[in-house]
Amino acid sequence: MMGWNLPDSADSYLQLLKAVDRKAFAVHVDVCNIINSPRRFYNNADAIGEVFRKLGKWTMSCHAKDLSWIPEMNVHFVEVVPGRGTLDYKTYLRALAKLPHQPPLMLEHLKTAEEYDEGKRHIWKEGAASGVAFAAPPA
Repeated sequence: MMGWNLPDSADSYLQLLKAVDRKAFAVHVDVCNIINSPRRFYNNADAIGEVFRKLGKWTMSCHAKDLSWIPEMNVHFVEVVPGRGTLDYKTYLRALAKLPHQPPLMLEHLKTAEEYDEGKRHIWKEGAASGVAFAAPPA
């Protein structure tokens, strides 16, 4: 999913799945990448819900990051450490936790080990607040 490329929505991903028509073809969810308008930015919980309602059974992996909006003439969203933006992680984690096949959630595009730790702490905190438990990663 990319905000500036196809697939850019759950519906366009469904069209791609139908066009490819292969059992092994699956979905990688990156909800930040479908937030490409103010409407989706402010209503990201709805966008997240739509993605998992429509694509959940094909979702095999997910990315974790967050978005912030830099006010300027054109819409400019920037990826930030989870917790520094406005992504509704409670909705994201609940939807992901409902999938029976347990796809991985992977942090990406952060700059330092400290940012990865910060992002992980935020995700685990939001998970605890929304009733989602995580298995401890391997040592």
